[in-house]
Amino acid sequence: MNKSLIYYRFIIASVMCFCLALSASAQQSFIVKGVIFRKNTPDVIPQALVTNLTRKNNGMSDELGSFHIQAAMGDTLLFKKDDYAAQILVVITRVDQTIYMQPIIHLNEVTIKDKSRKDELNEVMDDYKKKNQYYTLNPSAWSLVNSPLTGLYEIFGKGAAQAKRFRQYSKEELERAAVAKRYNKKLILQVTSMPDIEVQDFMLAFTPSYEDITVWSDYDIISYIKRNYEYYRNNKSSLKIEKLY
Repeated sequence: MNKSLIYYRFIIASVMCFCLALSASAQQSFIVKGVIFRKNTPDVIPQALVTNLTRKNNGMSDELGSFHIQAAMGDTLLFKKDDYAAQILVVITRVDQTIYMQPIIHLNEVTIKDKSRKDELNEVMDDYKKKNQYYTLNPSAWSLVNSPLTGLYEIFGKGAAQAKRFRQYSKEELERAAVAKRYNKKLILQVTSMPDIEVQDFMLAFTPSYEDITVWSDYDIISYIKRNYEYYRNNKSSLKIEKLY
């Protein structure tokens, strides 16, 4: 047989063996190790579920946040735990991994008896309406024609003025309750590292309007808090905050 032909066959066989060895090496599984941390903190996360989506096997981080799981190069690992955003890792090295998981901020709705508050305010309005001083807060032209004294009293009388002031107060009270449902001390403490003692001053200086809070998403509210807290932290010594007490 021609020596050149034998040589080329030997080269081809060697290359094929090398490729097969590389393929076997790539598919060879090993133990992926690492530690899971809460993002931007030194706090470890225990009892986080670690899933190899490629091989369908699971693991769990221990009390020190450490985990280990069988995997191979190219496998995809999923890290999950309640109240944290899930994380994905594609295995491309045998080096120990450090995983950071972002906590999810839940906007816990504050229970405010706004319906009962509405009922209370409406009862006061009903009391005003039952008085003989007037019978409507918005007298019509017809009432002025048919009962001019009553109509004029509704516009200029003391009882009517009191009722209109109360109507404005009740409107503002219900709007404040709507704002407090979504923007409150508990949420601010969750979003910022602000000392508890400063929250009241911060809220006096930076509270969104009723119009804003009715159209904002949860993300908008959190962004508003973070943005204004940064300003407050850098300028609180120069801020003039009017106390309401």
